[in-house]
Amino acid sequence: MLPCFRRLFTFLGFNDPAPPSERVSLLYGEQELVPLAGSVAGPHTPWVIIAANTLFWEGEMPAQQGEKKSEKKEKGPRVSDVGESETKRRNRLSNLLYSSMRAGRGSTKSKENSAGSDPGGDNNQGSKALRLLEEETCQDPQQLLACRVRELRKVANPDAAAKPQNDREDFPLFEFVCEVSVRRKSEHFCPYISWSHPPLRVLEEEQDRLASITSLPMFCFPDVDLVEQVKKMKTETYCFVFTDLQAQNKFGYCRRFLPAPKLNPPEKRFPVVYCMVTKLRSFETFSKIFDQVVELRDFSSAGAYSFLKALIEQNAPKPAQSITVKYINAKVGNLVDIHVDRVTADQRFEHVDLVYVLNKLGSKLLVEIFINLLVEKKLLFVAENLSDLTTIIHSIMQLLYPLHWQGIYIPVLPQEIIDATSSPVPFVIGILKQHSKLLDAEALDDECNIVYITEKKIVKRPNFTDIPFNKKCRKRLLSELKTYKAKVAKLERSTPEETAEIGDMFFQFMRICMGHYQDHVTFDEAGQSDIDLTSFSDAAGLHAEFVWHISKTQMFSSFVQGLTSQSVNPFKDEGG
Repeated sequence: MLPCFRRLFTFLGFNDPAPPSERVSLLYGEQELVPLAGSVAGPHTPWVIIAANTLFWEGEMPAQQGEKKSEKKEKGPRVSDVGESETKRRNRLSNLLYSSMRAGRGSTKSKENSAGSDPGGDNNQGSKALRLLEEETCQDPQQLLACRVRELRKVANPDAAAKPQNDREDFPLFEFVCEVSVRRKSEHFCPYISWSHPPLRVLEEEQDRLASITSLPMFCFPDVDLVEQVKKMKTETYCFVFTDLQAQNKFGYCRRFLPAPKLNPPEKRFPVVYCMVTKLRSFETFSKIFDQVVELRDFSSAGAYSFLKALIEQNAPKPAQSITVKYINAKVGNLVDIHVDRVTADQRFEHVDLVYVLNKLGSKLLVEIFINLLVEKKLLFVAENLSDLTTIIHSIMQLLYPLHWQGIYIPVLPQEIIDATSSPVPFVIGILKQHSKLLDAEALDDECNIVYITEKKIVKRPNFTDIPFNKKCRKRLLSELKTYKAKVAKLERSTPEETAEIGDMFFQFMRICMGHYQDHVTFDEAGQSDIDLTSFSDAAGLHAEFVWHISKTQMFSSFVQGLTSQSVNPFKDEGG
């Protein structure tokens, strides 16, 4: 019997049908053996093998060599008392699981016969079995397994189940995941959610949440007017941002790829996008998850769905921490691990890649963009692909720390709402180069600068007001960046430490400009903060005029309003 079947057979409530010799080899693995509560450890005690919150086995501890087996079997507490009707039901479910695992391993003959079938899962026998199992139980197999594990773990070791998980945040890894496909609608193509978890029908009762989710396809395919059926394409990973009804930023991490072909030779087909909605900012974390999702989907779409459902129940790891998630991998027909981690303890830089940005834009353009952001000028970024657009915009925004952008922030603007570029308030917006021809040049504000990423240039409007910035300071910052750029010029991607070095150059400039703010802040009896802007800007010396412009921004106002008498000066906290 397949090992994977034995494990799944167990969580459905059956005893091991295998001979004792097979049980011995399984029970003497490297897992932890835990006797059920109330049992005395012995050769016939009911045991549960538990590792990393996952049930592996339930049965009897085999006798050691040379130890005689008792004639009368000692009875230990059973996990459940299964009636005859329940047994029949579980037999039916176990057959479904067995079919899925056999199809997952697949013989050479079955693979040859299914050469023209859909590798994505429509005609895959394993996928059908998993879908039937889900329909029969109204649950995902991963959820059934997790539920069974929790029950047995509480009985076996109630203290362990109550221990807090100090390596995890108090919010989920992601709260919604969907697969977005493209279909023809009259004379146009339109994106739509072809699968999601939780399902859309479940969210119908939450109309407010459903309203924001139904707009996701537009951001997953902001270039739907440019999408076409192809045989080959480069995989793209990108991210958009939206604000929910509680005024909290949510991130939509996307992976666009071409699904496996149904025919041989491969036919032309539309790309597919997987999107995860979360409050966690970490490109690296979700990029690793997407790698596994795409690999599973090429084998079985049901396997990819099951994997994502297992992940959505997990809380996000804390910075510089890792969590291990076990799931049923239909491709290998077994339980496997995936490690989800956050590579750095500095949350400012786990979402960015400043080495890539520096190499892509150059020192001069990067400094120019930074200066414009500090005084809340409108910036419109134009790039040829979504990956460059979102990587560069998200990375640059982190240079503003400890300030936070308060204006419109749309790293990827769908062509349907291109009119947002005419907004009267400060914005940072990204569009694809193919959509730049849709811009109404006359509607653009005079204070709007257009950044062309590929061309490494910034185009200012005719009546743009120059920003007063000390030339000596600009020259010093440029010199530091050019020296570092020469050091990392050949690197395509950076480590968190290298990104932090670049970020620190801009942070030191922020320290010079506004590190003295605490000396000019006062608090009233109610604890409300206020600042003397004149004395604050005058104290900046050579940067007084530039700091005055910074002090008039919504970013700085929001920063001051958030201060309390107990607030720590971030510039001093960073070693100042």
